[in-house]
Amino acid sequence: MRSLAVLAVAAVLASPAAADRAPTPAPASPAVPPRPTAPPATPPARQPAPLASRLTPVDLATVPAPCRPQAKLAAAPAAALSTRVALASCLADRAVAPLPLCDCGESILAVDTASEPALALLDELIDAGDPATQAIAEHAEGELYAGFTARLLATLPAPGPGASDAETSLREMRRQTLDAQLAPWHEDAIRAFQRVVDLAKDHPELASNPAVMTAVRDSQRRLASDLTTG
Repeated sequence: MRSLAVLAVAAVLASPAAADRAPTPAPASPAVPPRPTAPPATPPARQPAPLASRLTPVDLATVPAPCRPQAKLAAAPAAALSTRVALASCLADRAVAPLPLCDCGESILAVDTASEPALALLDELIDAGDPATQAIAEHAEGELYAGFTARLLATLPAPGPGASDAETSLREMRRQTLDAQLAPWHEDAIRAFQRVVDLAKDHPELASNPAVMTAVRDSQRRLASDLTTG
């Protein structure tokens, strides 16, 4: 009897009805794709600071009174770089003018020392400025060196009326000696003027800048004069 009961239960479980009553496994959840990771935001490129703010600040306390108007303009936050060129020229003139000069090496050294701050201002512009600023600063530097040369040559005593051959000969010897000492200034002036001309050739757009073209024409004139007298 027990065997018959077991068989009956097995038959019931195997029937279609029992199969219908069997629990149906829950369907598997569809795989959720991973959320894409946004790429890290690229920080905006840092714009370089304006050139004027990266140059050596102008210390008004060290500027001689006649040059303070140019110094105040050059120290303004939105100052044109050309104001530094004007300041450099003023500083050089005021530093060299009171020096007692002679046709000697000591005077050349004194002028070099006195003009260092002015030349440093121009060199900064030449190193970091745009082509127009570079051309104007190069021309100003050439003018300074040419001016220094002229000042020292003017210290040679002029031969007096009725000077003897010996006196004339001595003066010529002094002039030749001074010319040799002034050669570095002369070379610096020629290099600066040539650089102005080269910048104009390399940057045709400078032809629309009146200040640059004035510097170019003067540089060309000085170079041609040097070739003629050299």
